[in-house]
Amino acid sequence: MLLRTYEKITELFARNNGYLSFDDLRKEKITITQMNELVAKGILQRFSRGWYWYQGEGAEKPENYRMIEICKVNPKAVICADSACYYWGLLKKEPEHLSFATRRTDRSGMEVIFPVSRHYFSDYAYSLDQKVVDTLYGSFNIYDVDKSVCDCIRFREELGDEVITEVVTEYARRQNRQVDRMLAYADQMRVGRIVRNYL
Repeated sequence: MLLRTYEKITELFARNNGYLSFDDLRKEKITITQMNELVAKGILQRFSRGWYWYQGEGAEKPENYRMIEICKVNPKAVICADSACYYWGLLKKEPEHLSFATRRTDRSGMEVIFPVSRHYFSDYAYSLDQKVVDTLYGSFNIYDVDKSVCDCIRFREELGDEVITEVVTEYARRQNRQVDRMLAYADQMRVGRIVRNYL
C-alpha cells in the first residue's frame, strides 16, 4: 500500500473518531483489498460486516464501545435488560453478553465480534421509553432504568437469581425510582404479579 493511501485512511478514521463503515470508505475510493491489508496488519479491527475500528498506535476503545458498535451495525437496536441496568449503575460487573432489543419484524443480520443476547420485542414493548445517549464516537439507544429493571425480571430465567437480586436491591436504593411506572410496564407485559413479588 502506498504511504499516501495509508495516511489518507488514517486521517479519515481520525476525523470520524476511529469508526468508519465500508460504505463511507468506498466513497473515498478505498478498496476492500486495502482494508483487508490493514485488518491483516492489526491496524484496523473489523467488528462487524462492513464496520471498522482504527486500533493503531495509541487508540483505545471508548467507554461502552459495545453499545456504540451494536447501534452502528443497526441504528434501531436498543440496549436493554441487564446491559441497560449495568449502564444505569444497577450492576457492578458488566454482563458478558450485550443485551439489546429489536422489533420482532427486524430480522437484519447483526453479527459482531463480541457475545450478544438479542431480544425481539413487540412494536409496543419496543417503543416504550427509549433514551438516546450521545458520545464523541456515536450514539446508542437504551431503555430507561425503570423499564430495564422490569425487563430483567421478565428475563429472570436467562439472567439468573444473582443478577436479579443485585438489580432489584440497587433499584430499591435509588431515590429517583418510579415504581408505579415500572409496575405499569410489568402489567402491560403480563408479568405484573412476578415483578410485585420481587419488589
